[in-house]
Amino acid sequence: MSTVPPCGCARPGAADPETCYCSVDDLLQIIRKRYSLAVMRAVHARPRARYRQIADAVTEASSSTLVETLRALEAARLLRRDVDDASHPLYSLTRSGEKLLGRLRRLLEDVQAS
Repeated sequence: MSTVPPCGCARPGAADPETCYCSVDDLLQIIRKRYSLAVMRAVHARPRARYRQIADAVTEASSSTLVETLRALEAARLLRRDVDDASHPLYSLTRSGEKLLGRLRRLLEDVQAS
């Protein structure tokens, strides 16, 4: 038995965009994971971040958790993974990732100003 979300759609985006928040819920599930925003912030600090640079910035995360987080953010199209000439992975924020961080920053500033 599947659970139908409060908007009544059977799959994300099937209902009216004015009332369906399934895609927002999917995004929130990814970014509220423990290190997602820290990883995004670490990648944002460098235009093309290497795994070691991200790991050094997010020291609390184990290597397996960091890899899982990077993969989830990549699957959500918030991060892009490229490789350099030596086949080392390089991570950068996608346009969507940049927008998300900017909007979250403005939201936080607005909440703190209240």
